Amino acid sequence: MSLGGQLQPALRRASRWLSGALFQPPLPLLAVEVRPRAVAAVRLVAEKGRLALGAAASVELQPGVVSVSLTKSNVLDAGAFSAALRTVLERVGALEGGAVSLVLPDPAVRVALIPAAGLRGHGRDAQEIVRFRMHKALPFDVRDARLAWETAGEQALVAVAPEAVVRGYEEALEGLGFEVGLIEPASLALADALAAEAAAGDRLLVNWDEDYVSFMLLRDGRPLLIRTLPGESGAEAVARQAAGTLQFYAERLAGPGLCGVVVRSAAVSGDEALALLGRGSAAALRLFAPWAALGIDESGAAAQAVAGAAACALRRAA
Repeated sequence: MSLGGQLQPALRRASRWLSGALFQPPLPLLAVEVRPRAVAAVRLVAEKGRLALGAAASVELQPGVVSVSLTKSNVLDAGAFSAALRTVLERVGALEGGAVSLVLPDPAVRVALIPAAGLRGHGRDAQEIVRFRMHKALPFDVRDARLAWETAGEQALVAVAPEAVVRGYEEALEGLGFEVGLIEPASLALADALAAEAAAGDRLLVNWDEDYVSFMLLRDGRPLLIRTLPGESGAEAVARQAAGTLQFYAERLAGPGLCGVVVRSAAVSGDEALALLGRGSAAALRLFAPWAALGIDESGAAAQAVAGAAACALRRAA
């Protein structure tokens, strides 16, 4: 079986990385996404044996409530953060507690590709190998971090975040009566949704949010390059970083040409993002359409604001 054929289940397994145990279906119908300046929630419902959108909402965070970091707790004002969560969950009709998936901003999680040599299974020996290969690239002690990985061919996709970072978000939801299961960074949730489309060729996924931008190059759905750039959310900075990513793709990865560019734009309008990222690229650009699995063609600003939560929750529909 080709690596491309393996990737969709591989990404699903990798995105369980913080669940604490193998996550068994059914996945939660509710997902919450924390963004640098907002929180979003998506609730699905089962209707006649099929999934449908129950409700989706986004609530802005006041300055100083959350500060996204890879080295320390991100929740600076626990009371205000809890209040924002309560508001967005009330708006989607989900204040009764229960299981919830959690999507974190990309800069709160280090996602990387490392050699898969020597990695067999997910036992203690394999875990120590992954920790050893990651420790020099991390600004925190990997021994005090949540860690998960999935091998795909000669590489392993690794996600790691400090315990203090994750617990700050978990505790807020637990305080409202929720049990957090699946936790993943936004770009992995979005990439998993793209992998479900089973499209061949090379694509660039751009997750552009307030205070950061991430680029993920995918070949037949398999990650080739992952870059998250905190503080690089201004238009010209994003354009410069996009050009550098495409140059690296062409010169270092021997890229034959992109089949498309998919953009999640939560920082600027979709039209502005597509115009900016289309400079110097012959590839077709489109906005991420979070409701495509439900047959809903919507990619406007409201859809972009909840795209990470939608992609995570809609894993049930893939």
